Amino acid sequence: MKYSDILKMYPINNTKIIKKMIIKVNKNQQQIEFKKHIWTIIEIAKQKADNGINQFYYSCPKGYGFDTWKVIEEVEKLTEESVYGGYKCVKGDGLVRFSIRT
Repeated sequence: MKYSDILKMYPINNTKIIKKMIIKVNKNQQQIEFKKHIWTIIEIAKQKADNGINQFYYSCPKGYGFDTWKVIEEVEKLTEESVYGGYKCVKGDGLVRFSIRT
């Protein structure tokens, strides 16, 4: 059903209520995306460590409801700081440099 069809069914004064019902933020989906990115970073770190590489770059997505620093903190916590962001690890375009302690 189109938005214009909904407006025809209801009076104009209910338009704001209809718009609020259509646009909803799914907090569970945000948590799922957050965890997905965390585990992706950890898997990349495992692969790089197996190949003897000490650092890698990961592009943190924007618009998912979580910031880059929260991602870095969670990765450091889950890996017991063996994978870390460090000082000045975030570039302006959202690219994060992760380092691996050996």
